Amino acid sequence: MLYWGADFLINLICYFVVYRWILFLPFRKKVLWYIVTAGALCPFVMVLCHYNVLGYEGYVTAIASLAALLILAERERLKVAFVFPIVFFASGTISILVIYLLAFITKTSYSDFTAVRWRAVAAEAVFPLVFFAFILFFKKLHEERESVVFSIPQYMIALLGSGSLFIIIGVAQGVMKGETEFADWTSPLTLCLAIVGIVFIALVLWQSSIGKKAFRYKMENDYYQLCLKRQEAHIREIVENDQKIRRFRHDINAHLTAIEQCIQANDMPQLKSYLERMRAETSKLEVQKFTGIGVVDAIISEWYQKAVSENIEWEWDGGLLGQTGTDAYDLCVLFSNLLSNAVEAAEQVEEGAERKIHVSYGSFRDRICIRVSNTCRNNPETGRRHGTTKSDYQNHGFGLLNIRNTVAKANGEIQIAEEQGLFSVEIII
Repeated sequence: MLYWGADFLINLICYFVVYRWILFLPFRKKVLWYIVTAGALCPFVMVLCHYNVLGYEGYVTAIASLAALLILAERERLKVAFVFPIVFFASGTISILVIYLLAFITKTSYSDFTAVRWRAVAAEAVFPLVFFAFILFFKKLHEERESVVFSIPQYMIALLGSGSLFIIIGVAQGVMKGETEFADWTSPLTLCLAIVGIVFIALVLWQSSIGKKAFRYKMENDYYQLCLKRQEAHIREIVENDQKIRRFRHDINAHLTAIEQCIQANDMPQLKSYLERMRAETSKLEVQKFTGIGVVDAIISEWYQKAVSENIEWEWDGGLLGQTGTDAYDLCVLFSNLLSNAVEAAEQVEEGAERKIHVSYGSFRDRICIRVSNTCRNNPETGRRHGTTKSDYQNHGFGLLNIRNTVAKANGEIQIAEEQGLFSVEIII
């Protein structure tokens, strides 16, 4: 009789550990609730088990798990009511598997091992408690205090998987004990095995989907970091130019005096040379503003500088965008890939031929129209749906693919046109 009471109390502690430090659910603050719950239910369970009212020892675990709900904070009880079956199935399965393991280690049969009540209590209660304590230690070590939250598909998979596994282990337990009522459980057991197999496949597919999402999030995060670095460089350039402008303003009186002396001396060649030098110096102070959106301008400025350094003619038509319904990240993706492709294509044009990039854009209400055209060496379409003309096409051609994906996400439209030596992309988002 005392073993039943010990079994109940240890199971109660076990579920308390699960709810409190694995699921991180809040409990009642008054310790009196713990004492009253354990003190009232423990003798009740002992009496029921002594007179064999319950009929099945597994009900002790069920009562202990339900008793743990009484000491939870009231606002969490509905949430735990959904998680309870999974916790019950998982703990029961672990308890039975521990008994299997200990029976195998001690080289005794399952029925002989469970015939000694104290060993069964230790296996079914103490060992799960040690297992959960190990998980608790691991979580403490890594300072993980995130509560467990299931989506509906995750919940159904976990419930079906743990329930089916619990039934399989439970039936096997009855067979090993020699209980004849489990002789006709072949079909249900096969059904549960099939469910476990399906759940395993579903988990593999689910993990594959999660891995794909994680990869996409990583790519987006890397792109955000790249945009931030470019914006930082753009801001640094603005600050440096501001300092140069301040120095130029400080020296303006000296420049005016020099110009005045050239005029008085009627030295036009010297005046022309001086003005050209001033014009060259002031041109270095210009900060390019393309859209008025800092992070987008940082992306465009980088490719503008690249085009100028490669002697590519650059034409830009369009004013400041201001507030639009399009996310700045999407604009960065579009301009980065459009201009990257345009500059790379124009670079490949033969020496002496026209190298030119023309960018035009405008906004109407919450829609933006972007058109980028560039000269190119040959027809970019080589039968790969506007992917890439590079020989290593398996590792390239992601520019237009990223553009298409971004346009599709924004429910926009894209149009690609090709003429002899000219390639253009027009986007409306």
